[in-house]
Parts: sequence; structure tokens; C-alpha cells
Amino acid sequence: MALYGVSVDSVYSHQAFSKELGGLPFELIADFERKMVDAWGVRRTDMEGYDGVPRRTLFILDPEMKVRWRWVTSPEQRLPDTDQVLAEARKLGPADAPGKRVRAAMRPKKKR
Repeated sequence: MALYGVSVDSVYSHQAFSKELGGLPFELIADFERKMVDAWGVRRTDMEGYDGVPRRTLFILDPEMKVRWRWVTSPEQRLPDTDQVLAEARKLGPADAPGKRVRAAMRPKKKR
């Protein structure tokens, strides 16, 4: 099982973001041209000035790259439920596949 973050920000922004957080336990993919945003259907078009910005979304894919579970941010739920994400991920892999690193990666960082 693998975890990736995708952002429309540049590789340089990703490096600064990761450094600011003391490193990340997953890779960040730069979708500067918004090809993945369009292909996965998460481009925001509902607010002026936000066209091209993706909605915060989580996909869990099976080994054949078929979407098995999806979460999209909403006003009611700004962040995903970590336990629910892990439960869904466990359905596709060994019981210990999504371990502490995934949980830690999803936990909001406290500002110092």
C-alpha cells in the first residue's frame, strides 16, 4: 500500500511545505498543469477565482487502480475521519498495511 499527496503547487512549494513540517512520510506529486485534477474530477468551478484549484479529496485505489473509496471535503466535514480512512484502506491490504505513518500524516500539525 502506498500513500501519495497531489497538489497543484510546484515542486519547490512542496519542498518548502515538507521542510516546514519536518518532513512527510509520503511523496507529494506536483500537478501544476492540473491534469490529475481534471482526470479525477476534483477541479473547483463553483467559486470565482478558484478555477483549477482542487477540492481536498482522498481516493483509495485497489491494485488495479480502480477507485474503491472516495472522500471529498465539504462545509460540514473539512477533514476526513482518520479512522474511517484507515478502515477502508485495510479492506484492500494486510491488517498492518496502513499503520502509524498514515495516521500521523493525516493528523493536523499543531502550530508552534
